[in-house]
Amino acid sequence: MKKFYSFLLMAAVAVGAMADDFVSDGTGNVYTFNALSQIEGTGVTLQDDGSYLVAADFTISEGDVLQLQNNDLIKMGNNVRITVNGDADFAPADTAVVTRDAEDSNPKGFWMLGDNGNANLKNVTFEYVGVTFGGINSSLHADNCTFTLYNGKLNSSGALGFNASCDNNVVENCYFIENTLNAIGNGATNPVGIIIRNCLFWHNTTANRNKPQINLTVGGDYDVLIENNDIIGGQFNLSGGIALSNMMGLAHSGTNIIENNYIADNRYGITTIGGVDAIIRNNKMIDNCYESNPNNGGSCISVYDSSSSSNIYIEGNWMEGGLWGITIVTGAPNVNLGKVDDPEAEDYNPGNNTFVNNGFDNTYYDLYNNGTADVYAQGNTWNVAEQTEENIEEVIYHQVDDPSKGLVIFMPPHQEDDTAVEEVSAAQQTDNRYYNLMGQPTENPTNGIYIHNGKKILVK
Repeated sequence: MKKFYSFLLMAAVAVGAMADDFVSDGTGNVYTFNALSQIEGTGVTLQDDGSYLVAADFTISEGDVLQLQNNDLIKMGNNVRITVNGDADFAPADTAVVTRDAEDSNPKGFWMLGDNGNANLKNVTFEYVGVTFGGINSSLHADNCTFTLYNGKLNSSGALGFNASCDNNVVENCYFIENTLNAIGNGATNPVGIIIRNCLFWHNTTANRNKPQINLTVGGDYDVLIENNDIIGGQFNLSGGIALSNMMGLAHSGTNIIENNYIADNRYGITTIGGVDAIIRNNKMIDNCYESNPNNGGSCISVYDSSSSSNIYIEGNWMEGGLWGITIVTGAPNVNLGKVDDPEAEDYNPGNNTFVNNGFDNTYYDLYNNGTADVYAQGNTWNVAEQTEENIEEVIYHQVDDPSKGLVIFMPPHQEDDTAVEEVSAAQQTDNRYYNLMGQPTENPTNGIYIHNGKKILVK
């Protein structure tokens, strides 16, 4: 009883010191929304329907914890921001929901930038609100959460944004659905270490701005792993699939891997900008062609590096239906699409990339080397009837077409089978079917949950 009394007394002191917004005292207390509703001046009130209305900003100080309890329903008012400088314990056993209090409200959401504050987000739906995270010695783990309909009021980095460099972040088994801006992102000067895996990204950047669904600055010794995700665009002409950028020329020694993702219906599939070292492996990219001007995008994979410091390893990807297969836009990056001469060599790459029907205006562009460096691209299956040097030359742009460009070394190809492209294309179409929960295939899924690539996904 004595401890509880002191807790209330310190809370009252904090309110008095900060007349406008409640600030917790930072002495190691755990604040639930129920507890906050019993403290005068927090702006949190318990409603008749059992929900908690947050009508004013408040701050949880370093050393304290903000906790979501099972089945909490939090309704945030217009422009309201909750700042958590301590820990965010948002892991109810079953579910909790954070949303807006009215249709005309645009709440901001959660600002979690404490240097020593960690966030554990699990089984939570964030609707119309964003989460911004980042701080020295802090990390975030999001599991089985839904981020949907984010309104862009908290930050421009995304529904889940990182505003400072931090490491050991994990986002897994989450759903990012129809957010106004991109799903996950960070600022140009603050690279983060993060794993993004087993997530569904569905029709994000509904405002149709130049923001890919996953938009990460990389650099320093931070590692990035993006694997086993479905990244389905809304056929917007400004929003791509995945972008890894280093536009500020940051030193970069980390490992960046994009692998085993299904990427479809975006402006482009994957792009790297600036000095980026990346492994792009075993991804399926289908119909990432919704750029209205081919000179501005529409590639399955694009490499843009005027600094000529990138090292891009590309292996085993399926690329179909883009305006371009792979484009090297500028500079002299080290791009390895296949180097098969010596299996013991450090830069050995079996290739195994497949190009199907990437082009526009009745012309196919499997690989467009607009850079000045030579590119190895051996061991691949090209979009030609027969895998001969003469035929493959027709779908590659390089030094042969413009002496100022780098040479593409593309022989030998993966195989010289007249029907190779057609047979693999048919198999790919089978793999890409949707299945209802009864296991029956459908070509035109309607609203609901389906099985796709072995995972449950939401179709809206």
